[in-house]
Amino acid sequence: MNNIVSRSLALVLFVWMLIIPSAKADVETGWYITGISYEKPFITGTKSVFYVGVVDAKTKSGQMGALDSTSPVTDAVVSAVFLKDQAKKDVILTHDQNGEYMGEVLLPESGEWKVSIKATDDHHETELSTAVKVTETETKGSPFLMILLGVATVAVVIFILKSKLAR
Repeated sequence: MNNIVSRSLALVLFVWMLIIPSAKADVETGWYITGISYEKPFITGTKSVFYVGVVDAKTKSGQMGALDSTSPVTDAVVSAVFLKDQAKKDVILTHDQNGEYMGEVLLPESGEWKVSIKATDDHHETELSTAVKVTETETKGSPFLMILLGVATVAVVIFILKSKLAR
């Protein structure tokens, strides 16, 4: 009985190897967007500066995902589209240095925005989608506090002047 099971298993494995195409030996060589980065969080109503990296990756032949080399892409057209509900902001980025592209965006609403980034030239095209969180400004109570401190300062100055004049 075990001999029949062994032969059946070998036959199934042999047929499977014939029917299923062989797996690709390595990942594709080409352009990749390394991600989006920013120094300060995205804040509503404030211009936010962000960066996108673009590299040209060469993979080692026959090794799954093994990189042979990467080099910065400096001549790409890089764009980003920020989407939230019905709001949409398009940004064209400029090359900053070593394959890093810089963009500025002013987002009007807080919450999570979907970002679609695209890098292209005449021969390449790559895309990356991610999300960024936009927060409200933390100065909602500041104008009231500033006015209150201003009034208090003026009151103290008037009090000091009156007490000096009364002497």
